[in-house]
Amino acid sequence: MKRRNFLLSGSASLATAGLTACGGGGGDYGQFDAALPETGALRSTGPVDAASGGAITAAPGESDVHAPSRAVKQAGTATPTASVRYPFGARLAPYSAGILPSQNVWTMDDLLRRQYDAWKAARVVPVGWIAPGGYAVQSSQWNTLTVSEAMGYGMLLTVLFAGHDPNARSIFDGLLAVVRARPAWAVTPHYAGGKYLMDWKLAANGSSMGQGWNALDGDLDIALALLMADKQWGSSGGWNYLQEAKNTIEAIKSWNVKADGTMEGLANRSHNRTSDYMTGHFRAFKAATGDGLWDKAVDRAYWLTNHLQNSFSAGVGLMPDFVMNADSGWPIPSTGYIGDGNDKEGYFWWNACRNPWRFASDYVLSGDWRIQQVTGRMIDFFQRTSGGDPMRIGTGYALDGRLLAGGNSGAYHGPICAGACTDARFQGFLDAMWNWNATHLTTGYYDSEIQLLSMVVASGNWWTPAGSFGSGGGTVTDGQQQTAPQQPAPAPAGGNVLANGDFASGMANWENWGNAWVAAGALNVGTGAGGAAQQVGGKLAAGTRYQLTGTANITGAGEGVYVGIKLMDQWGGVLVDQLQAVSSQSPTGVSISFTAPQGAASGYVFVWKNASGVVGVVDNLSLAPAGSGGTTSQPAPAAPATGGSELLVNGNFASGMGNWENWGNSWVSGGVLNVGTGAGGVAQNIAGKITAGRKYQVGITGHLTAPSEGVFVGVKLMNSWGGVLVEQLQLVNSLTPASASIAFTAPQGATSGYVFVWKNANGALALVQKLSLVAVG
Repeated sequence: MKRRNFLLSGSASLATAGLTACGGGGGDYGQFDAALPETGALRSTGPVDAASGGAITAAPGESDVHAPSRAVKQAGTATPTASVRYPFGARLAPYSAGILPSQNVWTMDDLLRRQYDAWKAARVVPVGWIAPGGYAVQSSQWNTLTVSEAMGYGMLLTVLFAGHDPNARSIFDGLLAVVRARPAWAVTPHYAGGKYLMDWKLAANGSSMGQGWNALDGDLDIALALLMADKQWGSSGGWNYLQEAKNTIEAIKSWNVKADGTMEGLANRSHNRTSDYMTGHFRAFKAATGDGLWDKAVDRAYWLTNHLQNSFSAGVGLMPDFVMNADSGWPIPSTGYIGDGNDKEGYFWWNACRNPWRFASDYVLSGDWRIQQVTGRMIDFFQRTSGGDPMRIGTGYALDGRLLAGGNSGAYHGPICAGACTDARFQGFLDAMWNWNATHLTTGYYDSEIQLLSMVVASGNWWTPAGSFGSGGGTVTDGQQQTAPQQPAPAPAGGNVLANGDFASGMANWENWGNAWVAAGALNVGTGAGGAAQQVGGKLAAGTRYQLTGTANITGAGEGVYVGIKLMDQWGGVLVDQLQAVSSQSPTGVSISFTAPQGAASGYVFVWKNASGVVGVVDNLSLAPAGSGGTTSQPAPAAPATGGSELLVNGNFASGMGNWENWGNSWVSGGVLNVGTGAGGVAQNIAGKITAGRKYQVGITGHLTAPSEGVFVGVKLMNSWGGVLVEQLQLVNSLTPASASIAFTAPQGATSGYVFVWKNANGALALVQKLSLVAVG
């Protein structure tokens, strides 16, 4: 059986009529293969990272450790630099709805980075004979180089993993060069804008194999990736990404969209494909162009999916691959042979399997209840019929819910994982789906791209440029210069800068991040994941030392509730990022000290709690000066208390890496810890070295060899079941040796923990002369 047939639709008569081919992806490989063997076709020899062999595993020390699941509201694992504005792991676009897996973000991000590297090594190939510097995402078919669908996936992945992959932009540009070098030549005689659509299928030698027509899904992804590239890198380089995006969006509108917003992706323009109902893309296109047609496209997509579920899959909630008479008042599932050329087109098959991912990627950003509704029906079905066991989910279903094909596949299980992010009732199922995908990764074409993109959504790392276009905001044309935003004038240094920190006025002045309310004059965060935040940008005086205080508790035994502070520069680069966990069942004091850095343009104080069986209660939050501080962006370390002994072994690295666990890319040279240009760091276990109730200070002296986001020093303490009790980190980004420190009070119940150094991949080395941990009270 074929997974999805490539349809060479069209003929001489069809070409004369100017009709569009179906397009599509997948390939002629076995249906039940999850990890696909190579076929002897092109192999990558370009500048792609070789992936380590064996299974992808969690980073050392991170397995089964839970941090705030709403990753977008906590410290990410990367921060922007001048050249990459949205590095993978930064989570700068808060999800407006949905849930995340009960996983530590560092664990999830490390897994996804390594899987991206493995995917790139297996699938991205240089094709300089098509375009100088060109790249393609290789199909698994022996006679096929690529399809436009694959190129769209590749462009999305490279722009998403920028900041991790130092070659992301050059690979993205190489993919774009091939896209533009192979236009939909059969379209151009009928519509000149066809040159901004891609020929949907290329033979192994790079020649046209798809009769010159475009595939709508590939072009939709290419257009969105171009908008994301404009936000990621700006449009003043070799490619004007924003203009290229607008050209492709206009071409899609003119060739593939009806006036009422119905997609036209097939040779018969009354038929279409449900996996082309990419509502999140449509919203981004509207934001970029202001064209109201894309609002109609969102509405029409919802109407069609709701109609198909209610009329042909009532009580089940599935939808078919292809739809007939999609532009009418009574669309019906395909009776076969109108799209991919098989008799399964009216079933939930190898096209529609992507829909939970596509809809979830829209819902987490838009919060549109309609998208949640249609996605929830599908996930309810899979959760109910599988009993929550991913191994019982097959690879093809009739619309009445009958299982048509067994086996498991990342192309099904990845999207179901993303779809489960749309409602808190799926938390347990989401965790099971994440774990299945994390242990069943593949680099075979179609499965691997869909699985990885779905996991990006599920991990909180998805974003689109909707509402924020150009270099730093606004529409940027070629050559347009951006003016740096004005630094807000700081508020007077004295007094509590938080408004309504005692919650006497309910939620006034606080942004509800979900599941939060005020009762009896205290902030409550329910059993689901959620929290609240208050903006403090412009309210802090640079160089002044501040203290964030309050009380917190949880209503039963659980992971805890987090209180934190995060400050960013004008580009979103993290300058201060500290949080403290409270797992006490009686009100317990919270205290975080920091020095307000120069250049802080935005920031917030926040409360966050992961989904659990307890309620978090927070009250009397205050952010006020704690006394005069230094004038640099790094807090001046306090002097250790008299008699405080050093608790770290070999903190000056005189014995090389002795007593330090290498988290990757780290070595000692000349008595100095080096963390290379790739991502990496070190850690030392401090279990049994600290006493509950005592105050401690972690100190670092270090610097960078070139301007970059910086190197992180941190401390993390966990209880016996892995719940995080303390998690604080500080950033050093000086080019000369500088000191920074973190103060914390050792909590009750801490059974494990470590002091660590971490640096994300960038062009600088981190040099650390000394690390220390001493008692200060």
